Amino acid sequence: MILLIICKGTKEGSELKKCDFLYDGQWGDAKLQEHQKLHESQLKNNSCWLGFDTPQSFGKFSGRDGKRN
Repeated sequence: MILLIICKGTKEGSELKKCDFLYDGQWGDAKLQEHQKLHESQLKNNSCWLGFDTPQSFGKFSGRDGKRN
């Protein structure tokens, strides 16, 4: 199964910095590892990398929107 994986960016102090990295593949692929290493090499004392995520697909309800089925 191919996944759409996005980078959540970094947080520096209280500021969030967006990252436009988008990848369609599998967890553990070399491209994801390279991108993670890139962020980790750029970290400063008051910053952190927020990791990867897979966005929820359209039409799939999370139950958090307050709407009833």
